[in-house]
Amino acid sequence: MQNISYIAVLLAVLVLCACEETSISSIDAETPVVSSYLYAGQSLDSLRVTLSNSYAREDTQLVTLDELDITIKEGDNTFDLNSFGEGFYRQPELVIEAENSYVLEFEWKGATISASTFVPGKREARLSTSAIEMEKITNNGGFPGGGFTQIDPIEVSWDNPEGDYYYVLIENLETNPEYVNDFLADLEEDLGQRFRRITEPSITDFHSINPRREITQYGTHRVIVFRVSPEYAALYQTSGTSSQSLTEPPSNIDNGLGIFTGVSSDTLYFEVKKI
Repeated sequence: MQNISYIAVLLAVLVLCACEETSISSIDAETPVVSSYLYAGQSLDSLRVTLSNSYAREDTQLVTLDELDITIKEGDNTFDLNSFGEGFYRQPELVIEAENSYVLEFEWKGATISASTFVPGKREARLSTSAIEMEKITNNGGFPGGGFTQIDPIEVSWDNPEGDYYYVLIENLETNPEYVNDFLADLEEDLGQRFRRITEPSITDFHSINPRREITQYGTHRVIVFRVSPEYAALYQTSGTSSQSLTEPPSNIDNGLGIFTGVSSDTLYFEVKKI
């Protein structure tokens, strides 16, 4: 999958994959559940179809549906999706375009499962700075002499006259990033994780990054501003731990469950330098 698609995978896992997978022949079929995120500028590389058992009971094994005849229509063009196992489908020749509508359709037990979505256009985002400087904090209790230098927040902004939903991903891109705080590095050394933060979808036109509280590593950071649909936001908001979110998930699938939605994004970068 594409790198920027991992949030879609996270949401799909929260909603669909609380159970162990099993063969379709081992339990009775129920309602198909679709999980598909159309990213503007990318090919369709991941659409998944499972059964609704995974919504209702945590102890029920997840059943996936393979070899379905699934099509996606874009205007006068119709694309057949290719099954590649574990309920996943793709079509590399279908490159998603912003401000286009797409229609999903397939047959299941005499019913037509369908959905439509509109991929929003990209909004150009802006950063208040392309670089900041931060002092090193050592693990022997050493703080910079004379205290910290004040660092202004990194402001991410974009236009949102329509009142659409947006969320922001901030992540460090270094292979082996150096930590600003050595003590924090010691705590996380075994995890081998690069800094990554995702905001919740909300109707907004800015996000403020507080370096002292939020930036933990030096190096190049990427900021991706995602513009998403209301159904995407609804899925995120109900992907918590309550049983209610599993039994009554949001859905825009006719004769089925799940989500078929469009996403656009803009990408920016900033540097965190050591002084």
